[in-house]
Amino acid sequence: MGITNVMGPMEQMAVANHPINGLYFVVTGSPQSLMAGIISYVGKLRVALLVEKDFIDPKKLKSDIENAFDMIFKDAFSKYSTSQLKIPASKV
Repeated sequence: MGITNVMGPMEQMAVANHPINGLYFVVTGSPQSLMAGIISYVGKLRVALLVEKDFIDPKKLKSDIENAFDMIFKDAFSKYSTSQLKIPASKV
């Protein structure tokens, strides 16, 4: 297991003049059925999961995580009006 609280880069990076669109981090090499990595990059949260074959349905896991993030987002900002915050209309 690897845990860190270091923020990811706030500005976009490039390698050989090719912009990096996203970063993902997962500790590999350990005998685990599910591995997760969470990192921020250019102000966006990135979540990566590695799942052992036949351990869990990856599409259902993805859907459940997306639903959980939507619930957390809506609850966290429910006390603010959309005029006070720049919230995408699709998230309200």
